[in-house]
Amino acid sequence: MRRRPGRRSALEAPASRMPRKTLPGPVRARIAPMCGIAGCWHRDGRAADAQAVVRMLDRQRHRGPDGRGVWCEGPVALGLDRLSIVDPSEQGRQPFVTPDATSVLAYNGEVYNWRALRAELEDEGVPFVSRCDTEVVLHALHRWGPQRAIPRFDGMFALAWYDLRSGALWLARDRLGIKPLYLADRGGVVVFASEAKALFAHPAVPCRPDVHALITHVYLARLAGDWTSFDGVRAVLPGTTLCCTPGRTTTSTWFDVERDVDVDRILQSAREPFERHVAAFRTRLETSVEMHLRSDAPLAVMCSGGLDSSLTTAIARRHKPDLVAYVAEAEGSRHPEADKAQQVADHLGVALRRVRIADAEFPRLWALAAWHNDDPLFFHQNPLALAVSEAVRDDGFKVLVTGEGSDELFGGYDWQHDVATMWRRRWWHSRVLPDLPPVRALGRWLQRFEPCDLQELAGQPFVYRSELGHAPPIAALVIDGGMRQQRARSLFARLERIPRLHERALLARGFDDLYHHLRVLLCANDKMTMAASIEARVPFLGNAMIDFGLHLAPSSKYGGGRGKRVVKAAAEGLLPPSIVHAPKVGFAIPGAFLDGYESLLRGGIVAQLFKWDSGTIGPLGDLMRERPSLARRVVSLELWAQIHLAGTSPEGAAEMLRGSRRIREPA
Repeated sequence: MRRRPGRRSALEAPASRMPRKTLPGPVRARIAPMCGIAGCWHRDGRAADAQAVVRMLDRQRHRGPDGRGVWCEGPVALGLDRLSIVDPSEQGRQPFVTPDATSVLAYNGEVYNWRALRAELEDEGVPFVSRCDTEVVLHALHRWGPQRAIPRFDGMFALAWYDLRSGALWLARDRLGIKPLYLADRGGVVVFASEAKALFAHPAVPCRPDVHALITHVYLARLAGDWTSFDGVRAVLPGTTLCCTPGRTTTSTWFDVERDVDVDRILQSAREPFERHVAAFRTRLETSVEMHLRSDAPLAVMCSGGLDSSLTTAIARRHKPDLVAYVAEAEGSRHPEADKAQQVADHLGVALRRVRIADAEFPRLWALAAWHNDDPLFFHQNPLALAVSEAVRDDGFKVLVTGEGSDELFGGYDWQHDVATMWRRRWWHSRVLPDLPPVRALGRWLQRFEPCDLQELAGQPFVYRSELGHAPPIAALVIDGGMRQQRARSLFARLERIPRLHERALLARGFDDLYHHLRVLLCANDKMTMAASIEARVPFLGNAMIDFGLHLAPSSKYGGGRGKRVVKAAAEGLLPPSIVHAPKVGFAIPGAFLDGYESLLRGGIVAQLFKWDSGTIGPLGDLMRERPSLARRVVSLELWAQIHLAGTSPEGAAEMLRGSRRIREPA
């Protein structure tokens, strides 16, 4: 990756030999091309290795080009590579230490309500030396404690806070997981970082695959809970804090959708007029967008031509008349999102940059995206998102506002509607078709006449799609430990006071997406933008928007055969009707970009991991030809393995892809 001119970096000398209240001055070092945190903590009190943290930072250096800081004392070392967005002065440098040197913070992200929190802390007599949110987060943790402070943060964050008064190390993530954080606890050492790959630069953490997780990836295209693709590495769950002390690590959940949703508020919302919901949605989104536009660095928006990013662009345009928007334009795409984005830009008077990606460029992007994503890359639009991020960076921007989160909160996915339709149909079946032997016999031949046991259906309230077909209960138990099915049952039961079963199912399926689908999207969104030193912001996931979406009546999410009913109503008058009422189309990528790589599997790492012999590869190839998207998953897994397990560079992996495709092409 190219170095950007005019950048300098500072590496703070390790403080392990310094008195507690005497912090070292900065020592100038080579620039670390890019905001990521890393650190380690020894339970037995052994001195931490600051140079190991430096090596970890080097693995994720793309996250922070504007400065480096490392703090080390006794058993703890914290490091951060900084991407300056708010207060780019030296006063905003991290790790940030309290004036009495009794607590220190390494923090990645943005807390948008930091001004209000700062005013409250100032009223309590806390002095401030900078204009950055990091200092506010530090003092809030130091004065109020994590259990009181963290739920008050409105934003996206992953943080490591060391309290020297108690000797405890605290790790935490935001509500829904916008910012990533990983850790490994091995041999009495807790090692953590913004990206999983950085952990393997520490000598206590070996890089080994979790084959069970990889099988689940192929089957479901995502992992549940804190699972990762690496053995012994786990993600810090969104909405949780981890408190590490010499005796143990304690996990506390400060936000959880299933626990914190208030069914009484959903029932109250159902009694309110739809127009009130539209007005409330618009007010909250406008406030959230305005908060997410605050930046001391140049800012742009992603406008794919879909409803959510277009609505975000329309509101942002009111606050920022010189707004620039970006969209990917893949060569040969059958779904011209760029044309729709151009229609939106022309309507709003916004400058649009169409980032064109040629077929020949895709191997480089795919391999580089596989390196940055840490997990196998099954959402193949991510390489295109990486290309957009590179263009945003090259044009001098550092912040990109995006539209993620609306579909999960406001009923935007077909599978949510499909579940509601299934429950409505099964409810009618239970009423008109008696559960008698002749009817059951008829139902075995004609599914529409099959009687339905609603109690039995509640045990598996929605069916998950898989590339290998629907997962029977035993397969679900083996593949992911039954976590998703258990979550589905508990969500459906949590909403039992919602009287209409199809509306209960719609809400439960959307809440389930917040645990699974959205986490994958947010992780990839962070990795693809930070790969180019760009901070992605998501206004639909501000605290007020999350709270509103969780408690909105189901009829305002889906009604009249339309999903995202409240979003579309709020967009009317702001966007062209053809954009507001267009059917949802994913971020499309031409199939030709992804085809022709199957020969990469012969003699590859995946065959070794899954114990495929030469007799297996042939039938497997037939299956993959029948189901191209399955082929792409397996090829993506091989690409991930070559890069993360075999140590192939992204450039080398891109050449492997090109070579594999040349083998496939006719002479």
